Amino acid sequence: MMRLAWRNVWRNRRRSLINAAAMGFGLAAIMFGQSLILSLQVQLIEKATGSITGHVRIQRGDVDESKFPDKFMIDPEPGARLLEKDPRVSVWGRRIQTTGLISAPNASLGALICAVEPEKERLLTDMATYIKEGTYLDADGKGIVMGRKIATRLDVRLGEKVVLMAQAADGSMGAEAFRVVGLHETGSESFDGQIVWVPLKAMQEMLARPGQANQLAARLKDITQADAVAQELDAALGPGNVRAITWKAIDREIISVQAFQNAILSVVLVIVFAIVALGILNTQLMSLFERVREFGVLMSIGARPGWVVRLILAESLLLGLVGAAFGAMLGAVLIGTFGRYGLHLPLGEALSYFLPFPSVIYMHPSWRLHALACASLFVITLLAALPPALRAGRLKPAEALRHV
Repeated sequence: MMRLAWRNVWRNRRRSLINAAAMGFGLAAIMFGQSLILSLQVQLIEKATGSITGHVRIQRGDVDESKFPDKFMIDPEPGARLLEKDPRVSVWGRRIQTTGLISAPNASLGALICAVEPEKERLLTDMATYIKEGTYLDADGKGIVMGRKIATRLDVRLGEKVVLMAQAADGSMGAEAFRVVGLHETGSESFDGQIVWVPLKAMQEMLARPGQANQLAARLKDITQADAVAQELDAALGPGNVRAITWKAIDREIISVQAFQNAILSVVLVIVFAIVALGILNTQLMSLFERVREFGVLMSIGARPGWVVRLILAESLLLGLVGAAFGAMLGAVLIGTFGRYGLHLPLGEALSYFLPFPSVIYMHPSWRLHALACASLFVITLLAALPPALRAGRLKPAEALRHV
């Protein structure tokens, strides 16, 4: 039967090639879309967690906004010990994030002050790689790193001093002079125009909060373990107002973007599969009308209706195999090419206000999704061929032999 089905597929070579090409291009488009969406989501998560968020955080659970906690942990050491001994944690660091005022001789403006442990922060985030002038922070110094946009607005240059002011532990206004040691340029309005970075030790002294922090940020060896790590840390911390949360609870907007992108991809998949199904249905119906007399001959010499149905389904299956093989190879070539050289999209400009994001997407395959797309193509192919096959199985030999 399979040999006969294969011969029947290529009896009308042009029509079969057109349908196989349609299925192949459809599958390649699906694989390309799956890879593009997945790669975009992966890079978006990597940039968000690698710029400021981290994979897991320990912080107060009663803060107004998880992204920028405004309440301090009086004793962060229990959480620090848990992170230190967890083998799944690659690096972690204490932080203070607070809003304040940065003043220069010619101007003043509000800013988000991020106080970090410099040596750990180099491994925790990639902000040190964006330094264009000067150097990164020194743990024991009183340097400050800021974006070029802030420096331009304040009219300050490398080596000059600025004064930071923020609310201290007793409610008074803490103030300290810092020397500009580095200027970074990320391409993000938020990072280059609203955030400054200072050493944690100097900030603790300025706010009269020795040993305190308002978050412990951790980077894991495997981000997929974030939920499990956060749950175990939360259980180990016990009752109280200190909690462990993942990047998902902090960057909730990324989860929303992912859901939207997945919904768009699902709509595209439905449309492509519908087009493929209509093509297969049209091909098999045309083949049926052309071969009614042939089916009548087969039935008259003993072929059962079920055998005819299986023959038509086998033809569709073989046509689907050819189309899927072509589509899989084309999709793999496209993904491999753009994975090596990158796909230039204006996403950096679209997302630049929120976080540093490149305009080049390096695509990665998602074999599970691609395999699901291939399997779906086979199912669609068989389902589309089922109505013509059942119709052929109901033909009466005497009437089919009279068909012209």
